[in-house]
Amino acid sequence: MAQWGNTDDAANSVLWAVSQLNKTANSTNQTALFGNSTANAYFAGTTIGQYGVDAAEARAARAEGTDKVAHAGWVLRTVGQGGRSGRVQSEVLVAMSSITTASDAEDTVFEDAFITINTQPSAASANATADETATFTVAASVVPVGTALTYAWTYANGDTIAVGETDDDAAASLVINANTAVNATEYKVTVAATGADSRVSSNVAIEVTT
Repeated sequence: MAQWGNTDDAANSVLWAVSQLNKTANSTNQTALFGNSTANAYFAGTTIGQYGVDAAEARAARAEGTDKVAHAGWVLRTVGQGGRSGRVQSEVLVAMSSITTASDAEDTVFEDAFITINTQPSAASANATADETATFTVAASVVPVGTALTYAWTYANGDTIAVGETDDDAAASLVINANTAVNATEYKVTVAATGADSRVSSNVAIEVTT
């Protein structure tokens, strides 16, 4: 029986990892450890699971700071509970140059990308009589660099912006037409990427003058 493979699924996970947890190295225990999220399944006060982490996920985890994953490969992740809540240890069992992702089921633990909003949008004003526009801009970055970001501007309550109030609500900058906007209306933007947790900006208001 192979000790591990380079496909991210239970059958290819590191077989001998379960031996470190005082379990017999067999396929049943191998499958139980893969992606495990059950607390106290192996040791009291901890949640332990094994994950196949590709290079992008490893970079995103380091950027997020919760998981300090040194390298792509098979990773044993331990999360503390109680007095150790928030303590996360990620041990690379087998370092690999690449690992084939069979599914994105582990994205809830190891994201494919990590988004940071670097600059929140600022309040702006515009004169409706002069048919001016107000522009709000968000600056965001993502790890790994080059991952495509998407933007979705809405009202602060999440509703879609009214037709005619803006010509584009899916870019880093939102341009609002003052002559169709209501003074003190607040907007926000959701920045997203495939396989990443979305980030939502702070609310920002328009001042409409006449």
